[in-house]
Amino acid sequence: MKKGMLSALALVALATGLLIGVSSSSAKAPAAPPAKQAAGSGPAYKHYIACGLSRKATPATVCPVGSKKGAFFKSLKADVKYTVCVKFPKKEHLCTEKPQEAEQGTLYVNKITSTTVGRHQVTWFVKGKKVGTSVFRVK
Repeated sequence: MKKGMLSALALVALATGLLIGVSSSSAKAPAAPPAKQAAGSGPAYKHYIACGLSRKATPATVCPVGSKKGAFFKSLKADVKYTVCVKFPKKEHLCTEKPQEAEQGTLYVNKITSTTVGRHQVTWFVKGKKVGTSVFRVK
């Protein structure tokens, strides 16, 4: 039974003094909007590391010591707040102080200022849940 019809039925029942019960198994929930149904298909976020900070910087797994390095993030399906964390070669761990706003479809970059040679691991979180990890080396 559609929600509008159920509301109308409840109003009629109230006006006439009838008692009507509806169980959740007999009433159908309204269909989810198309955007919600499509949410399961494809990735919700794009994230990568690049040796550079411009929008044109391409994903990389190795960056020279003296180069600028960036952690890029884009939410593809909704506006979100995200946190980015970096694990450095000497096991130090650093995260953004508070979640950052990301508008759907906008590419964001967090500068990575490390000049330490070795393996770095970058992890992105949305609502405290890990949504991606990338590894790169500084040489």
